[in-house]
Amino acid sequence: MGLFEQKEYKSRLNFRQKVVVAVVDAAILVELCVGMFAATANPDAFTPTFMKTFFTLFVPTLVLGVFGTRLLRDRPQRSES
Repeated sequence: MGLFEQKEYKSRLNFRQKVVVAVVDAAILVELCVGMFAATANPDAFTPTFMKTFFTLFVPTLVLGVFGTRLLRDRPQRSES
């Protein structure tokens, strides 16, 4: 398998990975709403409150999404010869 074929193989997502990406996208939208809600409770410190709330939720979600996508990647089948 050449270098080009390996890059092409890694760029495709299987169904399980697509589900993980969709769930992570939905979670990020929910986190955005939670961050906005928390920030509106304190309008004087809107930006710091939003950043603190949103990024506290966003970073672990992003890390779990990356690990989940990598964990669910297809394994190349070994040929026995």
